[in-house]
Amino acid sequence: MEYFRLRQDKDYLNAPIILDVIKQIQRRYVTPEDADKIAEITVFKLANHDKLDSLDLLDRQLFLLSRLLKDTVKLYVPKLVCKKVLLLNSAKKVQLLYYLPIFPGVDCISDQSIMTPDKSVVKKLVLKRAEIPKQAVFKVRHSHETIIIARLDAAESMMRRRFRGIKMHRVELE
Repeated sequence: MEYFRLRQDKDYLNAPIILDVIKQIQRRYVTPEDADKIAEITVFKLANHDKLDSLDLLDRQLFLLSRLLKDTVKLYVPKLVCKKVLLLNSAKKVQLLYYLPIFPGVDCISDQSIMTPDKSVVKKLVLKRAEIPKQAVFKVRHSHETIIIARLDAAESMMRRRFRGIKMHRVELE
């Protein structure tokens, strides 16, 4: 089976940038055990942009999905818990609704993965085949990055729907 890492396409230079993320949602609470510490709806201010690209996936500050992408992921993970995130820029009269998926983390990073010296960024991701769950979309446990993986069937489903702003990188397995 093949697996792909879901990432925001960095070619879109005008992606939404959220202000003051840490003040409202701490990354350590984005787990099923601590999901109740995150409000059902969180409102964030957007940085001022003259032009804003509407993307289906954001991963710079938080891993966020558009409604359509969330619905597609839920086809493969029906019990996925998501919290609403509203991005606002009142000066530009812009309002964007996204969803914060709360996946359990799976400890499946191989020692063959290449990371920065402080282990905060995974440069080359290699997964342990034996530790990969049967779930079609899952989160790899990592303390600094949100790493979401899609099995081939789920990745193909997303590609067929032509979502905007998603890059998929094939993941090596050991």
